[in-house]
Amino acid sequence: MSVELATSTSVSESRDWVALAKIALSRSALWLLLVALAVVANVLSHGSFLTLKNVVNILAQNSVLGVLAVGQTLVILTAGIDLSLGSITALVAIVVLQAQGLGFGLSLLAGLLVGLIAGLVNGLLVSVGRVPPFIATLGMMQVAMGLAYVLSQGFSINDNQHVGLLFGHDKLFGLVPSLVIVWAVVTVVAWFVTKRMRYGSYIYAVGGSPKTARTSGVPVTKTLVFAYAFAGVCAAIGAVLYVNRNGNAEPSIANITTLSMSMAPVVVGGTSLFGGIGGVWKTISGVLVLGVLGNIMVLVGVPANPQQAIQGVIMIAVVFIFVAQERRQRLR
Repeated sequence: MSVELATSTSVSESRDWVALAKIALSRSALWLLLVALAVVANVLSHGSFLTLKNVVNILAQNSVLGVLAVGQTLVILTAGIDLSLGSITALVAIVVLQAQGLGFGLSLLAGLLVGLIAGLVNGLLVSVGRVPPFIATLGMMQVAMGLAYVLSQGFSINDNQHVGLLFGHDKLFGLVPSLVIVWAVVTVVAWFVTKRMRYGSYIYAVGGSPKTARTSGVPVTKTLVFAYAFAGVCAAIGAVLYVNRNGNAEPSIANITTLSMSMAPVVVGGTSLFGGIGGVWKTISGVLVLGVLGNIMVLVGVPANPQQAIQGVIMIAVVFIFVAQERRQRLR
């Protein structure tokens, strides 16, 4: 009897260790993939990829995407989606440059206000109006795109007074671009909100089950409004970063900062499209993986259009794997 008990106990413990190992491996898999991609890129570039200058440049190139993806993460954690982030980014960039004659502070404030209002409208439509997130944000996407074309008359607007200049410096200590600093700050703020504030637990609860969250006393309406408003502000910040990096703005920014840009890193990072599972750092790992992958494709001479196709295939594959894992867990 005691032998059988000891055997069953040892088997149970071994299974626990295996389960823990699988969890640890799954959580670190994307970072391991990132390291592998970096090594491959370094080999292909004959050692020039893993230089400080190139790493900082990759971070700067993905700063706009990174900020948008952070905002999209909070929305997806609530089991929603925001299709309008790209169009809001285009609209805010144009507003900021249209108001550049008022000075950096006022033009920046105007842009942030536009992003906040757009996000609030999305949140109210979804929470109070009970409009499905896909429809609500699709409508906002059209509205923001139309306003961007009306304000710019379809033309590009140049940053004549360098209103995209952040905090008076393009680089910190002459090395780290201010774009990367802002992206890092937005990421830390989002992480703090989701992991250290009450609204963070609310966001996960709403994404897990809105009905259960509501019966548990979670302010579902306020939580949804907060998540979409945060995403709108992130789109506004992304617009300022875009202006800072490119020196101009035009309505076609919406085509560059498309849904796939803000959503792909979130999905690749492992945040569930069904809500309640994932997080900001997972999204950042997704941004970096896609950024390094894009850099590798440039190194080997893959044209731009096939690059988008490859990223699309990767996103579909990741979603398929994630859904398969969800089904297995439910069956257990």
